[in-house]
Amino acid sequence: MKKVMAILLAAGALLAAEMQVGEFKQHIELGYLGTSGNSDSQTLSALYSNEYQWLETTDLHFRADAYYGEKDGDKTDERYRAHALANHMLNDRWYAYAEAGVLRNPFEGFEQQYNGGIGIGYIVLDNATQLLKVRGGYQYRYANLTTGDDEDYHFLKLGANHEYHFNEKTDIVSELNFLEDLEKTNDYEIVFRTALKTALVENFSLRVGFEVKYDNSPVDDKDKTDTTTTVGIVYDF
Repeated sequence: MKKVMAILLAAGALLAAEMQVGEFKQHIELGYLGTSGNSDSQTLSALYSNEYQWLETTDLHFRADAYYGEKDGDKTDERYRAHALANHMLNDRWYAYAEAGVLRNPFEGFEQQYNGGIGIGYIVLDNATQLLKVRGGYQYRYANLTTGDDEDYHFLKLGANHEYHFNEKTDIVSELNFLEDLEKTNDYEIVFRTALKTALVENFSLRVGFEVKYDNSPVDDKDKTDTTTTVGIVYDF
């Protein structure tokens, strides 16, 4: 699994602004990461992402990040994840999407986790200052748990993405996802991510991010809430 994730880190996704057909953008981030919840430590993190405008109506994204920490010979943190997304505009406002992802996070109870989903989205707001998208769809998940069990899930997924551009140098990007198990109504997840990014010099930026995940039915009585804070230097090219 680690080898697979290392390969995936060589390709990655961000929400696209206006791009030309055939245009390809890349993003590398290295920095500090602090966690609380099922793991509680400070370590270094790495992120790689890219976006590609395949057709005038279709854009592709990939994102992968990783961190691993040890203290006095004991593992304190470990997470590898990757996510691929394709958006296809149906008209000026409506779009369809398909996504797939993989995750390894033994501190949350997942040796491996595989996700795939499809859905429909709507662009609520799109101007020079803000971009707001909402979406809903179906997500399937298959997981190898640290307990030795294998489980699959069927989720209703709702989400929103928001970008706010303060000026040419500074913007804030937020994402909210809600997943509810279609078979177990008390099994749901909420994940919120937000990041402030400000330009330093050409192609380099400072990014401060925060992520909180709430799992109402965690694996093997793990903590329900996990938080991640990142501070990193970004290179866009």
